[in-house]
Amino acid sequence: MRRPLVIFVGMLGLFAMAAAASADQPTDCDRLAGSPTDPNRVGAGIGLYGIEPDLAISACEKALAGDPNNPRLLFNLGRAHEARGAIEKQAEETARAGQNFKAAADQNYPAAQVALAAFYWFGLKGFAVDSGQAMGLLEKAMVSDATEAKLQRRNLFGDTTFALNPNEAEIRLVKEAADAGDADALYALSLPLNLGNNRKQELAEILHKAAARGSAPAAFELARLYFRGAGGLAKNPQESLRLIQQAMAGDDPFTWNMVAKAYERGDYGLPKDEMPTARLFKQGADAGDRYGLYGLGRYYEDGRGGLPRDPGEAARLYKLAADQGNEDAALALARYMAEGRGGYAADKAKAIAFLKRAARWSDRAKEELMKMGG
Repeated sequence: MRRPLVIFVGMLGLFAMAAAASADQPTDCDRLAGSPTDPNRVGAGIGLYGIEPDLAISACEKALAGDPNNPRLLFNLGRAHEARGAIEKQAEETARAGQNFKAAADQNYPAAQVALAAFYWFGLKGFAVDSGQAMGLLEKAMVSDATEAKLQRRNLFGDTTFALNPNEAEIRLVKEAADAGDADALYALSLPLNLGNNRKQELAEILHKAAARGSAPAAFELARLYFRGAGGLAKNPQESLRLIQQAMAGDDPFTWNMVAKAYERGDYGLPKDEMPTARLFKQGADAGDRYGLYGLGRYYEDGRGGLPRDPGEAARLYKLAADQGNEDAALALARYMAEGRGGYAADKAKAIAFLKRAARWSDRAKEELMKMGG
């Protein structure tokens, strides 16, 4: 009588283990294609340019065979196809990515909604331009993935106003948002004004409006104008400093990087000070920003800004930044591999192999590859 009971208990254990693996344990699909910024990720995730598309696609298809409607796995498969499209320049892969993102977004998966918004906004392969659909997806994602949804929206607006041949309907949408006082829309409208010298007053006016409504990049750009006395503005170092402090307190990782570099160089009236530089790089790195990751890696490499000299931590950060598409980090990591630093054994062949992969998306990696004789 014991045997069936043991078998039954054993089966319950197996079911429990399977459920735990599904809910908490990363699959190969998660390890090879999960996004580090996905709030619902299982595991650490990997940057788009760190994905090995063939391995990731195979792993995600295998995982989905046993759980075909899992939105997280569908999103990860979309990222794997997106990586192949970006790295290997295969347009049909971009279409496959969009299909998988849509399948996950239809189940209200926030990270997929953020990714899919760009497909509708730009009318990427397989999708018609539909700015309303794009904004609707970001609005839904805002509930549980506000950071990435806001960043995507900011980027879409900026890419539109700065385009050579912008979509008129989308320009109208951005202008309507700006008229309603939207900070990101106002800043986006300022971008093309930097290209002409005859619109200085208009540029300053719109930057003031954007900064007053909380745009960190607008505050930083305005600070630079006040410091130089440019753009039709009188030189005002005090106002420049106030605006830089406002930009630091904002929510834009790229702006944190710009302010960090200003402290590093002692630009715009700031004292040359590596302590706030390191702090801002870490702030960006914690947000997964490729520039913050690389900058923090540099400071660990040299032991600057109050940080210990730690080549191993520098190598880890360079790898994360390179996986996000940071060219400087890719070159730094290749150097570590070749020289045997940061926990790597000296292996020029490994460095060359890494650069060959990076050269598929980085022109600077191509140049470095030639120098190494690869």
